[in-house]
Amino acid sequence: MNLLRNWYFVQTAAINPAAQNTAFDDKVMGELIRFVAAHEVGHTLGLPHNMGSSVAYPVDSLRSPYFTATHGTAPSIMDYARFNYIAQPGDGVKNLSAKIGEYDVWSIVYGYKPIPEALSAAAERKVLNTWIKEKAGNPVFRFGAQQWRTIDPSSQTEDLGNDAVRASQFGIANLKRILPKLIEWSSEEAKNYEDLRELYNQIFGQLGRYMGHVTNNIGGVYKYSKTYDEEGVVYRHVPKEKQQKAMAFLNKELFDTPDWLIVPEVLDRIEATGIVTRLLNFQKRYLNSLFDKSRTDRLMEAQATEGDKAYALTDLFADVQNGIWSELKSSEAIDAYRRNLQRAYIQKMASLMKSTEDQSDVKAVVRFMLKRLIKEINTNITKQSNPISSFHLEDILERIDEILNPERK
Repeated sequence: MNLLRNWYFVQTAAINPAAQNTAFDDKVMGELIRFVAAHEVGHTLGLPHNMGSSVAYPVDSLRSPYFTATHGTAPSIMDYARFNYIAQPGDGVKNLSAKIGEYDVWSIVYGYKPIPEALSAAAERKVLNTWIKEKAGNPVFRFGAQQWRTIDPSSQTEDLGNDAVRASQFGIANLKRILPKLIEWSSEEAKNYEDLRELYNQIFGQLGRYMGHVTNNIGGVYKYSKTYDEEGVVYRHVPKEKQQKAMAFLNKELFDTPDWLIVPEVLDRIEATGIVTRLLNFQKRYLNSLFDKSRTDRLMEAQATEGDKAYALTDLFADVQNGIWSELKSSEAIDAYRRNLQRAYIQKMASLMKSTEDQSDVKAVVRFMLKRLIKEINTNITKQSNPISSFHLEDILERIDEILNPERK
């Protein structure tokens, strides 16, 4: 019940008065329990998680009062499509959760409807295959398996809509509405600040889900299960343009310091210190994910098979470096949060260079990017009027030299 409270609060409180406190009305909690119970009953009937369901609904449809009232947040309650974090104030959306949907009804028909005319297992399979082909190509009836390491970004947990970037932008806009109200909505006489701490952490957690949803588009490969008698291929790389938009989102919403999270009125009530480290660890999580070996391998394979149509390994390195070191283009001062992130970037490049297992192009690209960074720092360092920024850049040059010339140390 506490988990339901946290999900419902952090995903809907920006537009939903019923979620703007820490103790929900019994009627509200009853509906949330029904939502979870329906999902679990689906499992007892043999239905697995269908994480590819929620992408069937366009992002804009989830801002429609009529569409959400009749369809919920996904065609299947077996997806982890929790509550509608996309709807914005003024949209008028009232139904904020998933329903037993078209996919669920169809699955029960497929699994349980008698086929009396089929006198053998082979004959039954033939009828079932006919039913499958009638629904082929309709995203509402698509099945997307649960993944433990996400390769297909259209089959993710906790996401909504058919565009992770736009959905996450709307979600962040709502988090920015919730955070200034956090003290007011969590307050209770004679109670300490444990709820405030928990809900602040939930905002970080929800933001992390958005970052993960977007990150998984980079180097992503869609999977559409098919048989020989269906048209089209099973696997397809995420289009280059979509990956470029995902990387631009990460540079803007993650690597540009998300300073809207730094609210002294909240932080001074829940911790003595920690926001600098908290933000750094948050950024490092996705920085490391971007350069995960499985992702860089997929980027190299896409470039090898699709050429210029692919979002290449070099594109990833250039986009990340340009974003994290954007101050070198403007000569603006580098604040503490960005200095931490830039050191984390150098640390990640060092670990890639030290890898004894990777025999790919990664080390060559790292070497090239670090040499380019040296040139940019040397051009910029004399323009810095802020002493700590200059000291920081001097230190970065030393760290890069240690990476590129370890024999000198």
